[in-house]
Amino acid sequence: MKRKQEQGMKDDNTFGKILILSGCIMAFLLLCFYDTYKKKGDDVLNKLQETIQTDLAKQKEAPETNETKTAKKKSDGKEKESNQQAADEQKQSKEEETQDGQAAPGDTQTAAPENPLIRVLIKTDDYAGEYHSSVTLQCSSDYVLQYGEATEEHPSSEPLTITGDSPYLSNGVLRIQPKGEDGEITLPGLKRGYENPSYLGNFEIVKRDAGLLVINELPLETYLCSVVPSEMPAAYPLESLKVQAICARSYALKQMQNGRGAEFDVDVDDSVSYQVYNNQKRDERATEAVNATAGEVMRSNGEIVDALYYSTSCGVNLSQDLSQETVFASFMTTDNHTAYEATEPWYRWKAVFTVDELTRLANAWQPGTGNVTSLSIDSRETNGAIAKFTVQGENQNISVEGEYTVRKLLSPANIAVVEQDGSEATGMSLLPSAFFYLTPNYENDALVSYTLTGGGYGHGKGMSQNGARHMADAGMGYEEILKYFYGDVQIG
Repeated sequence: MKRKQEQGMKDDNTFGKILILSGCIMAFLLLCFYDTYKKKGDDVLNKLQETIQTDLAKQKEAPETNETKTAKKKSDGKEKESNQQAADEQKQSKEEETQDGQAAPGDTQTAAPENPLIRVLIKTDDYAGEYHSSVTLQCSSDYVLQYGEATEEHPSSEPLTITGDSPYLSNGVLRIQPKGEDGEITLPGLKRGYENPSYLGNFEIVKRDAGLLVINELPLETYLCSVVPSEMPAAYPLESLKVQAICARSYALKQMQNGRGAEFDVDVDDSVSYQVYNNQKRDERATEAVNATAGEVMRSNGEIVDALYYSTSCGVNLSQDLSQETVFASFMTTDNHTAYEATEPWYRWKAVFTVDELTRLANAWQPGTGNVTSLSIDSRETNGAIAKFTVQGENQNISVEGEYTVRKLLSPANIAVVEQDGSEATGMSLLPSAFFYLTPNYENDALVSYTLTGGGYGHGKGMSQNGARHMADAGMGYEEILKYFYGDVQIG
């Protein structure tokens, strides 16, 4: 019995040793497998990292495809929204600091696309020329001078006089910029419709061999607030002022497109050569008309209309063809009391030129012409304006083309032009219009004079300002008035 117990104990010890040995072997095998697979796993991870880095390098070198752009947009969307919000806040802050186009000192003046900056050449006294011998300015606020790389601040109490030899013009250009958002620059002594005209916006003085150019740069809508009251009396009906605002805006933008003022690096000047600017002070009603039509222009076939306008028509409208001489003369002599401007003084007018006066004018225009023997109208535009005109002289003839040239050749400076109400206009440098017909006057079969029977005041193209006034008085809205004068245009 004892032997059997000893044998059992021996067997138990052997079995335990076997279990321990088996555990050791299993542990050893597990360690071996761990090291092996860990090494393989590390190799796989290393290869994966190398592949990713290679792909990233290729993406940096390769141009973006539509797919990569799309993926990039998706991943960057939130960041862009955040950046855009910050940019919008910065823009809003900037706009609040630069109302009416007045930039902070040292900043470049900017404007929205629908309200671009316009550059206006300020002509000399009474619009006589482009070049000034000197310029004196006074600013209502403190102002900044920029010339070359230099910038100086000056108090409003300091007027500024610039001549051609000024050190401020050592680089050829001086920029004057008011610091206040409502700062105005005054040009004391400049002869305009009101004394000491003042201007919003910035100024540039440019030195050239012929003298100094004075350029006013400001937002288009601000510019228009000084055009409308200079071109149309601010007391006219509001709808007619709106018509004027849209015409002036369309015209200005068209000039900015065609580059007509490139010789002086401007878009327009401030005279009747373009449209009159700041010859009268700004007016609340005119400004209201500009604001009420902000950004609105006329377009035809997608293009901005070159919106010409003038003072008074002779009653012709777009549907009439007055190119034939007999048709035109009949139109001018037939009572037409239904015309909107029939009561205007310049609706009809007369002027009598003696042969002696015609001879003087002809020889001043073209020396050697000799005594004038006759006048002839060679052709008319569809609206009736004279297109070609001839003065026959004893020695040679004078032939001119274009309504303006005809009006200039027959300058009534030394005679009276009688309006239909009986009043007389004297000292005019141009005929009121080229809408006239000729009547020769004879004494004893000898030509002694010509009577010009005409109508209207101005070139006769586009909108008649007095016509617009009477239409507005009759209850027509600005869009209806514009389409009467310009036809089937889009307004907006």
